Amino acid sequence: MTPLEFFTVSKIGWYLVAPSHVLVWTALAAAVLAARRHGAAVVPATACALTLLVLLTLPLGNWALRPIEGRYPRPMEPPTIDGILVLGEGLNGEVLRDRGVPGVGPDGGTLLAAAALARRHPEARVVFSGGSGELGTAGMPEAEVARHVLADLGLGDTRVSYEARSRTTLENLVLAKDMVQPAPSQTWLLVASAYHMPRAMLSASRVGWRVIPWPSDYLTRPWGAETHLSLAANLAHLDLAAHEALGLLAYRLSHAGSETP
Repeated sequence: MTPLEFFTVSKIGWYLVAPSHVLVWTALAAAVLAARRHGAAVVPATACALTLLVLLTLPLGNWALRPIEGRYPRPMEPPTIDGILVLGEGLNGEVLRDRGVPGVGPDGGTLLAAAALARRHPEARVVFSGGSGELGTAGMPEAEVARHVLADLGLGDTRVSYEARSRTTLENLVLAKDMVQPAPSQTWLLVASAYHMPRAMLSASRVGWRVIPWPSDYLTRPWGAETHLSLAANLAHLDLAAHEALGLLAYRLSHAGSETP
């Protein structure tokens, strides 16, 4: 299977198995069975209702996401660093194309973290890696969104290098390493969302790039600290946890790094 084929399969597969989508398929099955006056409709209908009730009353999304976010705590900041690698994680290029302003979304905290590091370390090279993750379309790369945002934060093209062809986390690391050609003695910080850091670090290991994790954009709090529940946020966190867990599994099962989703 080629990298493009694997990328396509992973996109379609996730569309089918995302927890929020599985709820939709279950509700649809119940509706079809009920329309046919089939007594079995009670099974998927009950399963869907109970799942929603549990998600409304228990923070399952946070419980699933918290250990993923906690796997790589942010370390002490090195006194000097050679480079800052920032990974694209869902910046919306289509909003920039259609509206003329960047659509940062919930993952914009990585850009803020990178900009703060760059200000404290003027000696460091800054690299953003992120193309388009859209399936079947030539979408605007995340690098273009990041370029607009980082420029507004005071980091122009003379300070930041952009890699705009990668579609997956592994390709982020492969193509960024090809661009940077880091020496083994150099100190590079890897900036990514905390929930995405395990897959990012596994990818860095795959390509033989020793980086220091710099997690940002935490979404969960310590155990027992939840003060309120939101069905939408709970389900979104459950989706994220499932996505990262399945992504890690696929990376580990893949025999060829370039074929990893």
